[in-house]
Amino acid sequence: MSDSTKAKADAISAPVFTKALLETHANDGTIADLAEKLNRSIEQTRAKRNSVAAQLKERGVELPSLRRMARSGHGGAGYDQSADMVSQYMSDLSQETDEVATSEVEG
Repeated sequence: MSDSTKAKADAISAPVFTKALLETHANDGTIADLAEKLNRSIEQTRAKRNSVAAQLKERGVELPSLRRMARSGHGGAGYDQSADMVSQYMSDLSQETDEVATSEVEG
């Protein structure tokens, strides 16, 4: 079945969602755990959480945060590599600037 012909999932009421979120929080779960419990995608679950959180905030109540999911892929390695790239680039720029300044003084 294509996405356009799938039957739309039944709506989840705020109380049902909140109960599932609180149970997931009590078990130190993540948004993925909550999504699985609700039989929804992580994206759908985040959207519902944001909607419920906004309504509860208007009523002076904040939802507890779920445990953060581990990042997929290389974790911090990608950021380390990016930092190295920027550092090398800035070092190269600094050397070029020093060379231009030195040649201007000598000239």
